[in-house]
Amino acid sequence: MRTFEQISADVDAAIAISDAATLMRLAIELDELATPEATALAHRARGMACYYTGDYPSALEHFNSALVLFHELGNRSGVASVTGNIGNVYASTGDFPAALEHYNSALALHHELGDRRGVAIVTGNIGNVYASTGDFPAALEHYNSALALNHELGNRLGVAFVTGNIGIVYRSTSDYPAALDHYNSALALHQELGNSSGVALVTGNILLVLLSTDDVDRARQTLSALDELLVDDPGVAVEREIGRAMIHVLDGDLQAAHTTLANALELAKTHGLRAQQADVCKELRNLAQKRNDFAAYIEHNNEYTRTNEEVRGADAKLKMAMQAKEREIANERMETAKHMAVLHSTLPKHIADRVARGETVNDHIDNAAVLFLDIAGFTTLSSEMDVTEVVALLDRVFATCDTVANKHNMMKIKTIGDSYMCVAFDDVSSAAFAALEMIQSITEVRVRIGLHCGHVVAGVLGKERLQYDVWGDTVNVASRMESTGEPGRIHISSGFALALHGETAKQRSGEQEFCTVVERGEIEIKGKGMMTTHWLEPS
Repeated sequence: MRTFEQISADVDAAIAISDAATLMRLAIELDELATPEATALAHRARGMACYYTGDYPSALEHFNSALVLFHELGNRSGVASVTGNIGNVYASTGDFPAALEHYNSALALHHELGDRRGVAIVTGNIGNVYASTGDFPAALEHYNSALALNHELGNRLGVAFVTGNIGIVYRSTSDYPAALDHYNSALALHQELGNSSGVALVTGNILLVLLSTDDVDRARQTLSALDELLVDDPGVAVEREIGRAMIHVLDGDLQAAHTTLANALELAKTHGLRAQQADVCKELRNLAQKRNDFAAYIEHNNEYTRTNEEVRGADAKLKMAMQAKEREIANERMETAKHMAVLHSTLPKHIADRVARGETVNDHIDNAAVLFLDIAGFTTLSSEMDVTEVVALLDRVFATCDTVANKHNMMKIKTIGDSYMCVAFDDVSSAAFAALEMIQSITEVRVRIGLHCGHVVAGVLGKERLQYDVWGDTVNVASRMESTGEPGRIHISSGFALALHGETAKQRSGEQEFCTVVERGEIEIKGKGMMTTHWLEPS
């Protein structure tokens, strides 16, 4: 029996080329594994197979089952992918506001996960929504963004699909030369990649362009090529039959054209393709006129008028719904941006991002280096200064500390009065570099610095006013190092000195040692008793 990872890779490959039959086979393999992860992926595989064959109700049922399981498993990547898949179903059935809502949710998740490939796919799908609703400038904007990202990622299949979609925009605006240029580029890529479904899709689009430009000979050749392909997509099949009927009319075989269009109409009705249903009725009406069949003309004209009005009426409602959904999404983005701005103003960026993803931030770090700094004689100094001058002084001192901490990859934790605290996670030498630079950079006042390292617990505290804090005995000892130190000096524990010696304490730009550790001797440390401590000095 193959592993979940092996089958999962095959599912991704089959989805990429719209291989419905392979997806159904892989779903059975996943069922045999009988794990929650495999069951979730099996539902997604079956959903994609149903989607590719036009069975949208079954596709939606499987996708929703997969979504529930991925949520339960905490698989955010799976949630993002399936949310986008559900958007595809809604887009295919004409519910574009629902499609846009799901696409934007999926896009946000892919961005959070750093999944640029997912971002490219969903961005292209959003372009499809705008193209389908006639907003061609917005469609091209999204297509071009998706195309650029697919090129960056080297995703040639993505490039092929987006290029073909750009061709659809140009065909819709009657720029047939540009449409054919894009279709031919997309076709060549699909053929090179062996993607038969992509080849069928683009070939069907080329057929309609050729007939629109009266290039009948090439249209016949294109139809013959399309007949040799396996066409699962019902939309492609309807377009193919419309093209076939148009060629029958040009050949004078009106009965064959009628039979072909009747089959196309049934296919469009079966899959709920209302816009294409109206197109077929229009062709049947025109054909009845050529056949002098007045009764059929009235019948098909009435059906065309009714269906077209339903579609046009739906379009008006759709545009209103789209505008409402876009406003809703814009408001949600604005609220999210405000929320993130607040988080970033109170928390380090990578911690804020974790909070925004809904994580409970509770970290255990085995060897954190904690630095405390305070201004010697600050109480006396501040009593002799104007309040404005005191605030300005603290601002300058702490701004210098922030700059140095950032330079040496230390995280600022907080300031309390004239005291500054920052932490280096698993990098003792960075804390030593930072301490030495702070002592040398802060010249207006004399400061004391204390350093200790060891295990700490860190997490986000509070509800309204969030703060990322670090606590534990290591923090207490570092604070004691600072409070028992001397102005203008760096006081370190034996533990910090030992850890610093254990690392390669060399100047980053050379081989000489960047600091010297001088033993201070034993002193009384509150809560710890007698401890041997040291001074850290530049070499």
